[in-house]
Amino acid sequence: MTAAPALDAQLSFAVGDVAPRFHVDARLALDAGVLVLFGPSGAGKTLTLKALAGLVEVDSGHVRTSGETLMDTARGLRVPVHRRRIGYVPQHQTLFPFLDVAGNVAFGLPRSLRRGPRVTGWLEELGIAHLASKRPELLSGGERQRVALARALAVEPRLLLLDEPFASIDEAGRRLLGALVREIVRRHDLPTLLVTHDAAEAEALGDRLVRFERGRTMETGAPSDVLGPARRTVRGTVVSVERVDGGTARARLVDAEVVGPAEQVKEGPLEVHEQGSARERTGVDGA
Repeated sequence: MTAAPALDAQLSFAVGDVAPRFHVDARLALDAGVLVLFGPSGAGKTLTLKALAGLVEVDSGHVRTSGETLMDTARGLRVPVHRRRIGYVPQHQTLFPFLDVAGNVAFGLPRSLRRGPRVTGWLEELGIAHLASKRPELLSGGERQRVALARALAVEPRLLLLDEPFASIDEAGRRLLGALVREIVRRHDLPTLLVTHDAAEAEALGDRLVRFERGRTMETGAPSDVLGPARRTVRGTVVSVERVDGGTARARLVDAEVVGPAEQVKEGPLEVHEQGSARERTGVDGA
């Protein structure tokens, strides 16, 4: 059984040349199963995953998991990516075009293991054994993402990171691959951190959910409890705030959008009453 890692990440990033620094303060219990990191674009979700995997430069801070320090700028410590035993599947497939499917899956393994049962076993478990000799350009989006997932799993990670892995796949493919991921996570007792801003996907795949905003953990619990029934989300940029009375304030937004159930998002006057539904964009791309 894989030991459940606890994540402690306190990070600071410089975003652009003149933008203010972006801070992440995440403390998560990563038990076996799927923990969803849920929040709007710009919340810092992808930055957190990349820092955990060692794939992004951090100006200052630390990342610790299971009592092991993976990165600490104050001590000049940075564990190399290949020694972290963390599998990472990005939103956009990053397969090597000069390698076939089997070669891509085996890429992160020592040479002695690249032509053995570990690779063939994952090819079979992901349902892509018949594609072993094909190049990535001949695969569908769903097939390429299965290859990326097999490559992340082949290194026998202690933690699996999934950064919106179904975003580029059609609806039917998303359901199939989502169910497969759930089964693999259950079968191998593998702690998994899934990033998404899709509420339906979060509820379908997550055992627990962390609502993440501006680099901070805002709420943790069962997906249905945190998301609530038919929640709508208002996103935009607050340009002015005025006091109405007592502890009530009115904010004016630009570039605003409303995301929610189709029956609740219609043309015409709109009032949103859900507590905590207004979320300010941070301006951090890809997070």
